[in-house]
Amino acid sequence: MSEKETGDPMQEPSGPSLLPEATNEPTGGMASEDIEKIRRARDTVGRMLRYAVANPTITVPDELIANGVDILRMKSDTCQHSDEVKLWQTYSQLAKLIHPASDISIQIVDGIKDAVMAPQAKHDGSAGSKLLHWFGLNSGMNKLVSRCYKDLTQITLYLLAFVGLYVVVQCYSVLVADTLASSSRLVVGIENQQSAERLVNDKTPVEQKAQVESASYMLGTQLNASSQALVDLTKPLKNIPFFRLSDSTVDALNGCAQNKDFHITIKESRNFLFGCLALEREYALSAHTVMSRYVLPLLLGFIGATAYVTRHTLYRLSSNSYVPSPRGMLTMRLCLGGLLGSISGIFITSDVKEAEGFNISLTLTALVMGYSVEVAFSLFDSAIERVKAWTRGLRQSEAQGAEAVEQPKQ
Repeated sequence: MSEKETGDPMQEPSGPSLLPEATNEPTGGMASEDIEKIRRARDTVGRMLRYAVANPTITVPDELIANGVDILRMKSDTCQHSDEVKLWQTYSQLAKLIHPASDISIQIVDGIKDAVMAPQAKHDGSAGSKLLHWFGLNSGMNKLVSRCYKDLTQITLYLLAFVGLYVVVQCYSVLVADTLASSSRLVVGIENQQSAERLVNDKTPVEQKAQVESASYMLGTQLNASSQALVDLTKPLKNIPFFRLSDSTVDALNGCAQNKDFHITIKESRNFLFGCLALEREYALSAHTVMSRYVLPLLLGFIGATAYVTRHTLYRLSSNSYVPSPRGMLTMRLCLGGLLGSISGIFITSDVKEAEGFNISLTLTALVMGYSVEVAFSLFDSAIERVKAWTRGLRQSEAQGAEAVEQPKQ
C-alpha cells in the first residue's frame, strides 16, 4: 500500500467527519480531506480485520466480518451517512478486539515480513548496502519499518555499550582494590620485619641473619612490584580531567619513581619510600572511590534503564503491539535511570569499605533503581505529597489557633 493511500503512517485516523445533513443520500459534495479521511479509515479497517481473522487467539463475530467486508467494498467518494456510521462502529469494535495491537503495529509487522521475505529487493548485495539495510537506512524500506529498525539498533547499541563499559570499569576497580589490599598487607609485613631486624646483632647466628635478610628482600621485592602496579593502573587516569593531579604531586611521584628501590634501601631512607608508597596509594584509593561510588552506579542505572526498554520492546514485538516511541524518549529514560543509579551509589556506599572490589548491595540497588524508574519516582511523589499534607495541616491548625485567640478579644 502506497504512502499516498495511507497518508501519515504515524497518525491514527481521527473521528468521523460531520456531514452537512444526517441523511442516507450520497454525499457527493464532501470535501477532499473528508474523502481522504474515510479512505484511510477504510484501509485501516481492512488491516485490522485481516489481522484479527488471521490471529487464532481472537474470535471475530460473523456480523463484524460482514460489516467489514461491506466497508471494504464501499467507495469513499460515494459514502452515505449510514455507511460512515457503520465504518466508525466497525473501526471501534476491531480496535478493541485486537488490543494491544494497533494499526501502526500491524503495518510494522507487515513491513518486517516483507523485508524478511524479500531481502534481495532491498539492497544490491554490497557490504555498504547490507549495512544500511541492517540499520534501517535503506530508502526503499517502509518508513515505519525503517524507524523500527533504527530504534531497535539504537537500543541494542546502548545496551552493548553500557554493559561493555561497566565490565571494563568493574574489572579495573577490582584490580585497583586488590592491589591496594595487597600493598596494605605488604606494608604490615615490612613493619613486622623491622621488629625482627632490630633483634639482629653480632651474636646472631649467620643462618638466622641470612633468613632475616632474605625475608626483607622478598618483602621489598613484593612491595616494589605492588607499588609499580599501582603506578601502572593509575597512569591512564591522569589524562581524565577530574582525575588530573597538580604539578607538585606529579613532581613528587616522578621523584619517587626515580629514587625508589626497596632492594637497596630497605634499611635506609625508609620514611621516604613509605611516603612515596602512601602518595601512590592515596591517589589510587581516591580514583577507586570515585569509580565505585559514582561511575559504577551511574553505569548500572543506565544498564537498568536500557534493560527495561529492551524487555518492554521485546514484549511489544512479540505481541504485535510495537509502536515507535517519540524522539528523545529513550534518552530521557536513560537520564532518569542514570540519576537514580548515581543517587543509590551515594547512599549505599557511605558505610562500606573504601577498597572493596565488588559491592553486591550497591550493584542490585543501582540496577533496580535504573530499571524501575516509575516505581522510584512514584515513591518520591508519595513522600512529597505526605509532607505537603503535613505542612498544610500545620498551617490550618495555626490559623485556627489564631482565630481562637482573636475571638475573646473581640
